[in-house]
Amino acid sequence: MTLGGRMQTRKLAAAAVTISLAALGAVGTPAAADDDASHDRAHEERDDGDATSDDDATSDSSDDATSDDAISDDAISDDATSDGDGDDRAVAPPRPPRRPAAAASTCAGIRGNGQNLFAHYGALARHVEEYGAITCAAGGSSGSITTFVLESIWANPQLHRCDDGRRCTRAERDARMAVMLKSFPGLVDTGLFQDAATVGALVEGIAAGDIVELLRGPLPQEGVDALVRLLRDLGPLINPEVIDLLLTSPDPVFHALDIIDGLQKGLQFQVDDPRVFLRTSVIDFDAFATLIGGYGSFYAGYGPADRAGTEAWFDACAAPSLGLTWQQTAALPGVGTRTCGETFADLFNAYREAFAAGGSPNRADDPVGRYLPVFGVTGVLTGDAIARWEEARAAWISADPIPFEPDFDDVGTGYWGRDRELRRMGRALDRRFDDLGSQQFVPLGPATWREVLSSSPAEPGFSPGVPLSSGAVSVGGWADPLRITPLEALGARRTIAVNRLGGVGGFTAEVTRLLNASDAQLAALYSTTDPSSTFYVGLSEATGVWCTDWDGQDGDPNLLFDDAYTSPLITDDRRFLRPRNGYPNVGPDFEIAGCTPGLPVG
Repeated sequence: MTLGGRMQTRKLAAAAVTISLAALGAVGTPAAADDDASHDRAHEERDDGDATSDDDATSDSSDDATSDDAISDDAISDDATSDGDGDDRAVAPPRPPRRPAAAASTCAGIRGNGQNLFAHYGALARHVEEYGAITCAAGGSSGSITTFVLESIWANPQLHRCDDGRRCTRAERDARMAVMLKSFPGLVDTGLFQDAATVGALVEGIAAGDIVELLRGPLPQEGVDALVRLLRDLGPLINPEVIDLLLTSPDPVFHALDIIDGLQKGLQFQVDDPRVFLRTSVIDFDAFATLIGGYGSFYAGYGPADRAGTEAWFDACAAPSLGLTWQQTAALPGVGTRTCGETFADLFNAYREAFAAGGSPNRADDPVGRYLPVFGVTGVLTGDAIARWEEARAAWISADPIPFEPDFDDVGTGYWGRDRELRRMGRALDRRFDDLGSQQFVPLGPATWREVLSSSPAEPGFSPGVPLSSGAVSVGGWADPLRITPLEALGARRTIAVNRLGGVGGFTAEVTRLLNASDAQLAALYSTTDPSSTFYVGLSEATGVWCTDWDGQDGDPNLLFDDAYTSPLITDDRRFLRPRNGYPNVGPDFEIAGCTPGLPVG
């Protein structure tokens, strides 16, 4: 498809997904480019994340004006509600902050990495400590979870108002934001990975029960029955549709064996068959979104939040945690005789118990971008690829599989968010960037976080394609790993990529190939040495790249956090070259393949 054809398709897609635009409000375009010398001179000593925009503005020009001055007292709303999204008084915490403008924000492109997502929090916490609040982000797959948590933290009124009701200073606010980001590894034992644990328990149960041997034996229905019993015993995250399928299938043995094969490969992130886009998921990703939404509600201070207890935790642990990892922070003296880690666990466990009693809003049901200019990202099927997927999916359910062979021109990278911001992204991408990934931009329009969290993390191997409210079909959040050019197109003052060394390969490249990308298209997306590739352009355009080694930490949450917290920030930006607290691992001279543009990988 030509660029002109893609532009026309993008316009049609934008029209198709427009949902209650007036109800979702907007923010405007930047008044000046980031590289304007006078702009930098005027603001180089000030911190990002402090400018605000009026969400009720109705024209692009009226909400273009931004300021880097500290948030004024009236920038933290005294209303219990609204950000221009209509009647949502039941779900907003008291005194929500006014929504910052992207043009005055540092925007983070957050690369997905499965259960290695703790690396995100290490890099983000360090950045907040050294440079101020991050108030804009885009993420797919596990990066969509981190983006959701980041917005949830900003939504918490106690991030902005301190114990005596006064507005927190920037230093206080940033210390609070950083310690909340640091606390994420403290959730490991609270069910955060219940989905992965459920899959692991299922695979173990299949092996222990010799279910595959039964399915291939003389009485295969015994294997089907054993699999159904195991699924029913594994709890609320099991997808009821997979049980219904096994009970009603015209060939339950085929479905049982194919689902098991997909599971075993999925745990290794091995994708070698287009059926990964077709198999019914064993995980109920809507239940998963509800689970993650509860964590967001906790961080946002929704419902049964212990405000006095949270304030005491901030007072004891926020400022003292400066420069410390979560393990070090958790060992600090907390409230009373408890450590900071124990105090945090007490707060979360009490919240979870009260939240489970019901009646509290779940942040998964908030619109994407309610409190910050943030965006969920996922790979999508569009055009004829949707019909081909629907036909192949129906054939698989009928136990009569046919090949799924989409045209890669009908595969895009979908962004959820506020419609006005998505329109701005699309217009500026067309003007400024001609790389393949930028051409693949598809605005999905407004949606709730529930839609994002139940589809973007639902990667091939764990889930089939997921039909979206926009009409597109999500095929997982692997697409456009860096997410930098859309954030640059939005007008972000600065952009950072939360990245890893080593470039793009493995799972992401294999999924792209299964969607019929040619070798030339793969190179156009992921080459680290071709200046025209999307990955190269993203590294080059980013103001800074946090270069972690998350694949080298054996999945250990604390090691992942610690590695990212001490990872290099590759940048020549003069603001970033002057970290507040003297962080030494910053500069332009790092040469790391996959993080430094132009270096070959391997």
